[in-house]
Amino acid sequence: MQIQRIQTVYIFFALVAMAIFIVVPYGEVDFLDNEPIVTQQLFTMTEYGILIPAGATVLLLLADIFFYRNLALQRKVLVISLMLTLCCIAVVCFTLFKQAESEGLEARFSVWDILLPIAAIFEIMGTAAIGKDIKLLNSYNRLR
Repeated sequence: MQIQRIQTVYIFFALVAMAIFIVVPYGEVDFLDNEPIVTQQLFTMTEYGILIPAGATVLLLLADIFFYRNLALQRKVLVISLMLTLCCIAVVCFTLFKQAESEGLEARFSVWDILLPIAAIFEIMGTAAIGKDIKLLNSYNRLR
């Protein structure tokens, strides 16, 4: 196996999407109590409930790029990072709607929130590519 496999490209794109998500605002809230509406952007760096799974996902994806020699381990790590990405999606939705609504705030998604589903899609595509490689290697083993 070489590092130039297609799943490495998918994992790299997912890594880039998650790394960008960490540094950009993931939403906006309007304070409705004041007479003039004040809008504040929410950043991942200030919310530890989102930062921890997003940071763990970035670290796992970075390590996963170099597990190209062990496809079973690469698949397991990629599935764990996919679960953490889905966890990030759930926490962002919870933070923007349930928590903001209970505090009397008007919350909106940011344009950058599209990076989470993009990262999840790339992780799913990487998992599928690893499955294809495993099938290909098994067919070669049968020919021996």
